[in-house]
Amino acid sequence: MLIVGIDAAAVEAALIDGRLSCPGCASDLRPWGHSVEREVRLLDRSVDRRFRRSICRACAATHVVIPEDTLLRRCDGVEVIGVALTAKSKGKGHRRIARDLDRPDSTVRGWLRRFAFMADELREHFTRWAHAIDPVHDRLSPGGSAFFDAVDAVGVLGIVGCGRDWPWSDESEYGQPPAQIPACGTTALGSYLGCERRSARQDRDAGC
Repeated sequence: MLIVGIDAAAVEAALIDGRLSCPGCASDLRPWGHSVEREVRLLDRSVDRRFRRSICRACAATHVVIPEDTLLRRCDGVEVIGVALTAKSKGKGHRRIARDLDRPDSTVRGWLRRFAFMADELREHFTRWAHAIDPVHDRLSPGGSAFFDAVDAVGVLGIVGCGRDWPWSDESEYGQPPAQIPACGTTALGSYLGCERRSARQDRDAGC
């Protein structure tokens, strides 16, 4: 699996030109058909998508190329789950969130439980990459729970990552990141949570 941007034409051109690298061996990827069509549910509509498949020229491993607004093994898009995570970090329960999103209680509860289970790991992971991109960025705002801090960390990376050049390269002290990292700073999730974080801070500064 390789996370890429949402511009299908740009991704196709990158595959053809060999500008996407294999997560396993870092060799060039090439186009290799498509995956089975699947439904992706967004906030206001559902769309059917067939993700591009790729193959590594060196190790022959195949990888599904997934747009950054989609999550692996999730029917709902990043924007939907981003709303749920933000609402939970503000104290809403899963039933109310499910009702607001028109999703089954069990589905939303599954998202929140999984995120909560990985909260400490996610906070450390996103905080580390935010610092790698911008060592003097705005720090986290401790919220009294591991869940809130993890959501905030994703938002911080969304803020500092947008519009910046990534620091890694073969010669970089940070090295090459795992396959899922290049999209993290500009994914819909990072951008959405970043905007939510910025709005919350503006409300707080205004005394709202």
